[in-house]
Amino acid sequence: MARYISYVLLVLAVEVGILYGISLYFQTDLLTTMFLGSCLFIFFAFLTGSSGDVFTKNSELAVFNTLLGSYKPRHEKVTLRIGPFMVGSLLTMVVYFAMVYFM
Repeated sequence: MARYISYVLLVLAVEVGILYGISLYFQTDLLTTMFLGSCLFIFFAFLTGSSGDVFTKNSELAVFNTLLGSYKPRHEKVTLRIGPFMVGSLLTMVVYFAMVYFM
């Protein structure tokens, strides 16, 4: 459990650092950058942590078409894996809301 929490905190620190660096480099408002960036990170974490959705089926279809095989779509249950990347991205959004509330 301590290892999972350390990974989550590492992801949180890296994401906040990236967003802070982007706001400094482009000279934009930190809160706006944090909101848009955390939404982007959450969306990307959702795409990488989910299976059985449209994106997975389209990638399977592309592989079968490349190998000249017949594609039989499988009906698998949609699952979402809650990993450190997803939790860290959600905590980045929580940090944004905390900064909005306290600033």
